[in-house]
Amino acid sequence: MDLSLIRLFIVIYETCNISKAAEVLNLSQPSVTYNLNLLRKQLNNQLFERAQYGVKPTTTADKLYPVFKTSLFNIEYAISEIKQFNPYTAENVFRICLSDIGEMTILPTLTNYLRDHAPNIILEVKEVKSELVENWLVENIVDVAIFNSSNIDYPKLSYKSLLYEKYVCLVNKNYYNIEKPLSLDDYLNASHIAIKSSTGHTLVDQTLKQLGHKRKIKLVVPHFCILRGILNTSNLIATLPMRAAQEYLNDLNFYIFIPPFEIPGFHVGMHWFQHHEDPIAHQWFIETCENLISNL
Repeated sequence: MDLSLIRLFIVIYETCNISKAAEVLNLSQPSVTYNLNLLRKQLNNQLFERAQYGVKPTTTADKLYPVFKTSLFNIEYAISEIKQFNPYTAENVFRICLSDIGEMTILPTLTNYLRDHAPNIILEVKEVKSELVENWLVENIVDVAIFNSSNIDYPKLSYKSLLYEKYVCLVNKNYYNIEKPLSLDDYLNASHIAIKSSTGHTLVDQTLKQLGHKRKIKLVVPHFCILRGILNTSNLIATLPMRAAQEYLNDLNFYIFIPPFEIPGFHVGMHWFQHHEDPIAHQWFIETCENLISNL
């Protein structure tokens, strides 16, 4: 059987959508439909039936998927080993999904390492959308995703915790008496900057809600990295992870302090989909990210 038909079957099974499968495979939708019909004839089974938002597998497809998936992975792994991946000469494109903390603290370290040890590799960065991460990885839109995924379950993905973080507050010291600790009432009565919840930063408001409180959010921004200009001219409070806040410590106008209530720490971790079309290169990239980030 043609390996391309097996790969097509796997992608349709994982996406449950002919159009999405065509995007992943870089084929036209008619080509995917034509090849699926070829596979149906060879196996004498419909394999997929129409569903409300795409297709759903038949019982036969459910039985074939783990066998096809494992077999294709083993074949691709063997081929990849023969190629003897060499990062110094490789020209792979690795796509990484990062939170704003990752963009500020992880990305510089990673790009510097690649410059010296894998100079021909291209790195593409995608902003985290926590509700889409699993599909992006399964569909090979990104290779790894690194962010705070606390309280989110991705059953199809592998995971490794890399960093532990705690929250701190960042303010313009011209608006606050830095010699007097902020009370909880002071904190609640102040105006705040929040980060979009889709990036995974929901712990501050979840903790306050459990305590029966709510902060006054006056501004919602997509990234921590744009805080400098805002805080330089305002009395807003930003509650953010310590590693992100430390990026602003060289600015004499800013002051960091511990929040006046207990916010649980969280883990920044790496997610990936185990079965990849270039497993040796993928494994190298995963190990590189783990080694670099764990030492930050």
